[in-house]
Amino acid sequence: MGFRTRPAGPVPAALLRVAALLVALAVPSEAGEEGILSIPEFTGDLLRRDRLTDGWNGKRREWADNGVQLEMDWVQTFQAVVDGGRSTESEYGGSLDYMLLVDLQRMGVVPGAMVKVRAESRYGESVNTVSGNVLPVSMDQFMPLTTRPDDDIAITVTDLTYQQFLSEKLGVLLGKIDTLDSDPNEFASGRGNTQFQNFNFIFNGTLGLLPYSTLAAGAIWMPTKRATVRAIFFNTEDASTSSGFDDFGDGWSLATEADFQYLLGSLPGGTNVGFIYSGDNRFFEYGGRFTLVPGEGIVPPTDDDTWTAFVSGWQYLHAEEEAKGPIYLHDGKPDLQGIGLFGRVGFADRDTNPVEWAISGGLGGRGLFPRRDHDTFGAGYFYSGLVTTRFSGLVGLADHTQGFEFFYSLAITPAAQVTFDVQLIDSPASSLDTAVILGVRVLLVF
Repeated sequence: MGFRTRPAGPVPAALLRVAALLVALAVPSEAGEEGILSIPEFTGDLLRRDRLTDGWNGKRREWADNGVQLEMDWVQTFQAVVDGGRSTESEYGGSLDYMLLVDLQRMGVVPGAMVKVRAESRYGESVNTVSGNVLPVSMDQFMPLTTRPDDDIAITVTDLTYQQFLSEKLGVLLGKIDTLDSDPNEFASGRGNTQFQNFNFIFNGTLGLLPYSTLAAGAIWMPTKRATVRAIFFNTEDASTSSGFDDFGDGWSLATEADFQYLLGSLPGGTNVGFIYSGDNRFFEYGGRFTLVPGEGIVPPTDDDTWTAFVSGWQYLHAEEEAKGPIYLHDGKPDLQGIGLFGRVGFADRDTNPVEWAISGGLGGRGLFPRRDHDTFGAGYFYSGLVTTRFSGLVGLADHTQGFEFFYSLAITPAAQVTFDVQLIDSPASSLDTAVILGVRVLLVF
C-alpha cells in the first residue's frame, strides 16, 4: 500500500504510546537532579515558540520532566528542472521525521545514559534522477536509501542508539546510527530539511560511499566544552530499511573525527577534521580490468578497501549578539543573528571512489533584514574532481562537475518555514546542458 494516501498515518500515535509507556515506567528522579538533556520551552505564543503544537495540556512538559521528549518534523519539497539536465520535469515529495529522546538519568534509571530513536517516512517523487548531477540535489528526498530512488517508505527506524557517559568527558554508544549529522557545520548542515538541499553542502562530496544508516559502536571524548573527538566502528553496508543484522559483517569502516570551536575576537568559528577507512568489502575498482570467470561470466574488478579524508569549517563575520557558549551545530540553523563563511574540502581513494576530491564553500546567516530575525539564507558553490577511465572520453564524461545553490528560508513562525531554492548544476555528461532547478520547501515542526 502506497504511503501517499496517508502521509501522517498511525505512526505518531504509535510513538506517543511508546513515550507514554516510558513515562509510566520512569523512576521518579531525586529533587533537583538534572538530566543529560535540557528541557525545551513548550509554551508561548504561536508566532514565537519553536514548535507548532504547545505543551499538550501540560503532558509534554510532564514527560520531559520524567526524561521523555518527542518531536516530529514534516517536510514537503517541490522541485522543477526548468532547463538542461536529463529532462525538464517537476516533482513533489515529502518526508516525516519522528524523534524520541529518553533521558535515563533524568528518569533516575541509569546515571549518564540516554536512548535516541529516529524513525522516518517518505512519499512522492524527486528530480534527483533527472538533474544530471552525480550526487542528489534533494537530500531529504534521497535519504533513507532505497533500492530504487524515490521508493515510498511507510516507516523505518534509522537511528536506535544507547549512549552512556562514563564521565563528564568520556562516553560510549552502541546501536544503529544515521550518519547525516556526521559533518556538522553552522551554515551548511541541516539534513536537507533546513539550509541547503544539495548533497555537496551537507556532506563533503567524497563521502558518497558512506552508508546512511548502519550498525555501529563508538566512543566520544570531550576534552573541553568546545572540542569533541569521536571514533565510530560501523558496518559498511547500508541498513536504511532493515535491521542491519542480515548484512552484519559484510565489510567494516572506522571513522575518526574531531571538531573544535574557537573565538576570533568575539566571533565564533569552528573546524571539523575526519578520516574514514573501510575494509573487507567489494568496492568497484575504477580503471581495473574486467575478467571472465567460468560459470559467472564477466566479473567487474573490485578492491577490498577504500578511504576518504575531509575538513570543514565555518566562521561568523558579523553577529548581532555575543555567543553565550559553544554553538550548537545540529539544529540546522545559525544560532546567532548574523552572517558567516563556510567551506569543505575532501580527498578520497581514486581507485574506488567516483569522486576523487571535492571542495565547496559559501555564505550563510540569519536575520539579514530588519524584523526578519528568524529568516535564514545561504549561497554556495561546489566543484568535484571525478575519476576518469579509458572509456570516459568515449562516452562523453568530463573529469569534473560543479554547481551553485542559493536559498532563502522565510520563517512564518520559528516552527514553520518556507524555503525558496535555486540550483545551477553542470553535469559531467557533455551531452547535457547546465540544469536550472527551482524549488520550494515547507518545514513544519510539531
